[in-house]
Amino acid sequence: MSTQTARWIDDETFHADVRFIESSWQQRSLGSIELPLIDIGQGEPVVFVPILEHLEFVYARQIRTLSYSHRVIIYRRQEMRTRPFGPNDRAEELRQVLDGLGLEAPNLVGHGDAAMVLFEFALRYPQRCRSLTIIAQGADYRIAPHPLIWLMHEMLYRFPIEYVLPTGLLRSAVINYILAHNLDNQTVPALPRHLIEEQFSKINQWPDVYKCSVLPIIHNFDIRKRVSELTMPILLINRTDDALSPEAKTRWLARQLPNCAGYHVVSGRERFFMYSRAEAVTPLIAAFLSARDSRRSSLKHV
Repeated sequence: MSTQTARWIDDETFHADVRFIESSWQQRSLGSIELPLIDIGQGEPVVFVPILEHLEFVYARQIRTLSYSHRVIIYRRQEMRTRPFGPNDRAEELRQVLDGLGLEAPNLVGHGDAAMVLFEFALRYPQRCRSLTIIAQGADYRIAPHPLIWLMHEMLYRFPIEYVLPTGLLRSAVINYILAHNLDNQTVPALPRHLIEEQFSKINQWPDVYKCSVLPIIHNFDIRKRVSELTMPILLINRTDDALSPEAKTRWLARQLPNCAGYHVVSGRERFFMYSRAEAVTPLIAAFLSARDSRRSSLKHV
C-alpha cells in the first residue's frame, strides 16, 4: 500500500468519528438558549466553536484526544433559515454558552468560518479568552473566488433566489472549494469527497442556511485594522495551499499579532486537514495548551 493510500480516511474510520460526535450530544439549557452540547473530560476547559451543524466531525479527533487532559466542550450552533445571523449574533451565542457553563475565560478553538466568529468574540470580550487556536483562517476573506460561487453570493444577497437555487448545485460548489488546492499539488485528498457530501446532505434547507447562517459571517469579514487588539496568546495553523485561506494571509497575520504563540503550516490535502491530518495538528494544539497550563500553574505558586 502506498503512503498516499495509507493516509486516506476510510469510510469506517469516518463513520466511527461521526457516531462518536452524534452519540455524545446532550441537550442543555444555557440561559435563554437551548443547544445540544458535548462536555467531556476534566481539567482546564477548551471550547471548540462550531462550524455548520453536521460538520462538527472536523473537531472529532481533537475532542477525543484532548478530553484525556482537559475539559472539552463543543455546542451545536443554531442554524438560521429565515433571517440573517451574523458575526455579532454568533459571538453572543458563544457568550451565552460560556455564561451558561460558568466559564469565565477558557481556551477557545475555531476552524475557518468558526474562527471568524472567534475573532469577533475575542475583539468584543478579550477578557473572556484565555487563548485562541485559529485553524485555516486569516484576518480577512478577500479571495479570488470561482466566478460561479461569487455570482451565487451576490445573487443570494440581493434576491430571494434561495427558493429556486438547486440545493445540489450550491452544495457541489461549496465542496469544490473545500477540496480546492494548487494545480501543482497532485496528492490524493485524505478525506474523500463522498464523505464530506454525506455530512452536507444532512443539512436541511441548505440554500436557506447558506444565505442566513453562512454568508453573513464570511461575506464582509475583515479584521486587519484591529489585529493589534488581539493581545491574548494565539496559535495559528494552516495548510500549504488553502484556496479559502491562503498561507500568505495567515503568515501575515502571524507577524502582526501582538502575542502569536506559534505559527505552523501543515502539509494538508484539503480544507478539513484538522481532521484528516489530526496526527500532525493535535500535538501542536496539545503542546500550546500544555504551555498555557504550565504558565497558569506557575503563577498560582508565585
